[in-house]
Amino acid sequence: MRKIRKLYISLLSLMFILMLFGTVTYAWITMSTINNIEGLSLTATTASELEISLDGVNFGNQIDSSVIELYFGNPTLKDVTSRDGIEFRRGGLTEYGVATPNRDYMSFELWFRTTRREHGLYLINNVSPKVMYDTTAKGTYIVSRGRSWESHVDFLNGNDIGNMVYKGDVNFYYASQAVRISVEELKDEENELDIRNIDDLNVFIYDPSEDESRGYGKPYGAHSYFAQRTGVFIELPIEVPNTSYRLSEMDPMNPYQALDNDSLIALLQETNEQTLAGKTYYQGKVRINIWIEGWDADAFDSIISDRIKMQLEFKIANPAS
Repeated sequence: MRKIRKLYISLLSLMFILMLFGTVTYAWITMSTINNIEGLSLTATTASELEISLDGVNFGNQIDSSVIELYFGNPTLKDVTSRDGIEFRRGGLTEYGVATPNRDYMSFELWFRTTRREHGLYLINNVSPKVMYDTTAKGTYIVSRGRSWESHVDFLNGNDIGNMVYKGDVNFYYASQAVRISVEELKDEENELDIRNIDDLNVFIYDPSEDESRGYGKPYGAHSYFAQRTGVFIELPIEVPNTSYRLSEMDPMNPYQALDNDSLIALLQETNEQTLAGKTYYQGKVRINIWIEGWDADAFDSIISDRIKMQLEFKIANPAS
């Protein structure tokens, strides 16, 4: 078996180009359009100590777009919302019922394994502010091309009067600002040494815009636009999902030590599998969900037909105390 040398694994070019909200609508609560994902690839850096798999059997450093297409076909996105990052609903939490994975939102399972003694799996290194749609960089990013959009009404797009948008105003808006990612840690039923209970498993919800002021259930942005456009007032949700607006940092003196557990997504478990050299594999399983959050302040007509590019970077380290 080849010698494994590095710690990092990147899902370089977890790039899916999304056609969002294909026809004009007034707010996520009434949206019913299908949004096609035009392309998706998963690529891990070479010679990594952390390996990735879509089936828990075939591990490697790269999952190319042809394999993704084989697994997922042509998945679509619709307007959805989630309170817990596990269950997803269409429209106003109850109006349209349960959302369907890979029809209404993107959902897929991944296995990770390592032979290192550090077993904490983290999503790390948001470099979105440094990346343009036509560029790339090492790290996690969610960016979009952006769209020029003219408002049809006056509405409040921020938390004070200085954020008013007036009828006829033309501005740029970005679908990437309304993206959410959740990572569910799953019990690996194929690993007989994984004897954890469901209460031991982690769920992580992340807003990659890292802008809490424009997060879930705000009275401005999409909510204000909907009310002004339709004349219908809809009550904002009271319960707010437990969402993180940052990713974990590593100790600059020890890259194998996390300083916090904000984006700890899994603890890899010992298995009975070993390398040819006799090193034990530690393995974990997660489900990644990616959606446009309907209660986000930026989820309205302004982002119709924008295109999103995404990349995720994972790392293993010792959890913070």
